[in-house]
Amino acid sequence: MLKVFITVDTEVWPDAPDWPRTPIAAGRTDFARESALYLDGATGEGEFGVGYQLAMLGRHGLKACFFVEPLAAARIGRAPLEKVVDQVQRAGHEVQLHLHTEWLGDLQDAALPGRHRQFMHQFSVDQQAALIGSGAARLARAGAAPVCAFRAGSFGANADTLRALAACGLAFDSSYNPTCLHPDFLRAPVLEQPARVHGVWEFPVSSFGDYPRHRRHAQLCACSFAEMRAALMAAWEARWYSFVIVLHSFELLRGRSPPHTPAPDWRVIGRFESLCRLLDAERGKFATTLFRELDPALVPALPRAPALRGSIARTLLRAAQQHWPHRNS
Repeated sequence: MLKVFITVDTEVWPDAPDWPRTPIAAGRTDFARESALYLDGATGEGEFGVGYQLAMLGRHGLKACFFVEPLAAARIGRAPLEKVVDQVQRAGHEVQLHLHTEWLGDLQDAALPGRHRQFMHQFSVDQQAALIGSGAARLARAGAAPVCAFRAGSFGANADTLRALAACGLAFDSSYNPTCLHPDFLRAPVLEQPARVHGVWEFPVSSFGDYPRHRRHAQLCACSFAEMRAALMAAWEARWYSFVIVLHSFELLRGRSPPHTPAPDWRVIGRFESLCRLLDAERGKFATTLFRELDPALVPALPRAPALRGSIARTLLRAAQQHWPHRNS
């Protein structure tokens, strides 16, 4: 069976002008709106964030990896972080480490770099190791089980990230996204399947060709359900080892930034629900999997896999559907 990793980048962004170039005002302590929006997915029509995602996964007996960002807790408080860690683990899923280094400008931690940079690859290997160690410790203090996997914010990793992860004892990374690679990150040939590099297993985000000389990664807001289903079936037919799907804790919402009013994005919600139904119905082909369930010593050495090809017809249909007001696509 094809191992399917449903990965949910779980993070909070502040409503602050010029952030992160300008740190959040020192006296500000209320981040209730951001927590409700980015973690709970609160809208006038209900909540469509982590709790909703967990309920839908549970309804279909699926497993997911929540890559949780802990640096924000230094400003917004530990309670939202502790809540999401408890929600995820209580539901039988896993919490793994996600870092957005934009928060560094708001932290006062002498052990970490003192100013923000957007990407992990902008830090030295020693600095990256310090960030990873600090992030893992912050998750542990919030109640998370020991982490074994990592994803860099905005997929902004490089080869030094893998070296830093190995130094910190983490076995898996899933920062490699072939649609947005740093030049120093396994750029050629394109990685389609897991590979052991610098002592760490890299599990690339899955992608497919949606039109000539262009790749689209497997993210719910980026591709239609028809494209996701076709890519999953093609990966199974090609006997791939794994298929990594990306989602965010807030991805099922639109209108997140002021002055807009947050509302459910019914098109993406439909894609998520359709994906859950598919993975539930096709258990003979697909097995949702957690990183903690893998033994690094037993992941097989995999031959280079061919890229997945999409369909121009599905691409055009998705482009058209972006302007249609119905609830599933």
